[in-house]
Amino acid sequence: MKNIYKIYKQLMTDSMKTVIPVLLASTLLSACGGSSTDTTPVDGGPVIRGSKCLGTELGDKTSCVEINSRKAILYKEDNNEKEGIALFLHGSPGEASKVMGIFDAPMIASKQNLVAISPQGLDSTWGWLSNNTEINNDVSDVEYINELLTKVRAEHNVNSDKLYIFGYSAGGFMAYKLACVIPEQISAIVSLAGQYRGSLLACENNTPLAIHHFHSTSDKEVPYNGRTRTSIKSVDQTIQLWREKNACDESISSQEHIRVTSSSSKTVTSIYNNCLASVTLSKMADVPHEANYIGENLYQIYQSIFNN
Repeated sequence: MKNIYKIYKQLMTDSMKTVIPVLLASTLLSACGGSSTDTTPVDGGPVIRGSKCLGTELGDKTSCVEINSRKAILYKEDNNEKEGIALFLHGSPGEASKVMGIFDAPMIASKQNLVAISPQGLDSTWGWLSNNTEINNDVSDVEYINELLTKVRAEHNVNSDKLYIFGYSAGGFMAYKLACVIPEQISAIVSLAGQYRGSLLACENNTPLAIHHFHSTSDKEVPYNGRTRTSIKSVDQTIQLWREKNACDESISSQEHIRVTSSSSKTVTSIYNNCLASVTLSKMADVPHEANYIGENLYQIYQSIFNN
């Protein structure tokens, strides 16, 4: 019994050596605000491990940006001057972190020396107020995004007004809304499985804007041919709208590209010629709406937008 008691006593002593520091560290972290709730780093400072933004745990290169009580996830590799902003717009239902993952936002930010930012939409049905209407056109989400971009440029060492918009599904609807309302502020948009929504007559501007649209004819959630009852235009109508705005001629060049998911077969890209700004359509084969996209493969297909 004495030997058993000695072993038990030694085990208790050794375990407390481990437990006490852990408890102390946990107490200090709690006192500093390091909980599992949303925490916004001050002045872009280091992120406390375990802090979250929009339900996503933040890493060393991410932070939470808040404006008008709305939050966005920001990714920035370092404090060097950045050459623009990449804006990522999620689908519905969707999350900021999901759309950043689909396009591989860190990869884009690294290759093009950009700040990546992904806000959360508030509309419960569409994610964003993306409908283009001729009367009472609601632009409150456009105004919010404008304020967010102004804040990011001012506080994160962005030395140009370049803006690249990446939208997925309902985020693609919103990308086209931005292309109609603030085209002069946008360098290019990439829309994946999300076309123009609303009245074509409501998009009155004639500012040329680079467009690269990805869509699968197998998409059942957001069909290639659109939906009349929900004001989603077909992909062909969407592309034609920007062919006219960008003064493209009738000729088309085609290229076959790599697949964009592990199970898709190929991607056929149509490039509309002699445009004031590029208009490109990539038809993906055998890709459902929800898919595990390969961000690097998508990038290889649309990367020419950065030359506009």
